[in-house]
Amino acid sequence: MAHFQDLTPCSYVREWEPSSLAVGWLERGHAYPQGTVDEKFFKALLRLCGNPWQPPVAFAGIHVCSLCQFAGRLAGTSYFGAGGAAGNANVFIPGETKVFIAPTMIVHYIDAHGYVPPMEFQEAVLKCPEMRSMAYLKAIRALGFSLRVTEPLNPL
Repeated sequence: MAHFQDLTPCSYVREWEPSSLAVGWLERGHAYPQGTVDEKFFKALLRLCGNPWQPPVAFAGIHVCSLCQFAGRLAGTSYFGAGGAAGNANVFIPGETKVFIAPTMIVHYIDAHGYVPPMEFQEAVLKCPEMRSMAYLKAIRALGFSLRVTEPLNPL
């Protein structure tokens, strides 16, 4: 998986880079904020990551947690369908002016490694409409996300 500093443009899809901010793209060897988060936020994030809307783009492969000593190498660990210590999906959360893009493994990073996402992301998660609802799709589109992809993935 790629490492992106929190709140920097997420360049997985070039045409969405100006409209997006990365959150929770953690990798061994890179510092990240640690502490605790509110349970209400965590439960809302779990709900959104359980079956996230995915753009019409294929992201190849599965990623295992590089922060874990062991669990990142164990297949099948999950939180009720949301990304566990291994994952291959992303969650798109509409914010005030940009769309936050996070790997669904963010729930694992929070629970197992004490990661604390930026407060603006936490607030956006609490306000996020249900995945795939008309309100959700309108919010994503209003922030510059085309619901179809016209450019290829940005190779990292």
